[in-house]
Amino acid sequence: MKTICVLLLSGALQSLALAAPPSMPSDVASFLEERESCDLWRDEQGYDAERRAEISWSVCQYCTGTDSKLASLKRKYHDSKTVMARLDELESRIEYRDMSRRQCRATRKSRWLG
Repeated sequence: MKTICVLLLSGALQSLALAAPPSMPSDVASFLEERESCDLWRDEQGYDAERRAEISWSVCQYCTGTDSKLASLKRKYHDSKTVMARLDELESRIEYRDMSRRQCRATRKSRWLG
């Protein structure tokens, strides 16, 4: 049992380390967390209307504005090899082109999200 707990804790710590190494500036670390949430929702599949609504709402919440934030961070940290290496791993254009801010405002929050 102790071994299982250690393995689970080790895995959790490794995933945190992959998301944003401690050497990252706070604005970059914050962006990486937001982008990870966005990427998780973008990969989800809508198997019914309620799930599609949940995905759309979440994509609007976590993905809107990330393209411009990424570009801005790349300009700000262009001299930092560590930061740029991490930012260059991300796709530069991920926002839905057919989903405007107005559509996002109209997207309803799923009943499952409270």
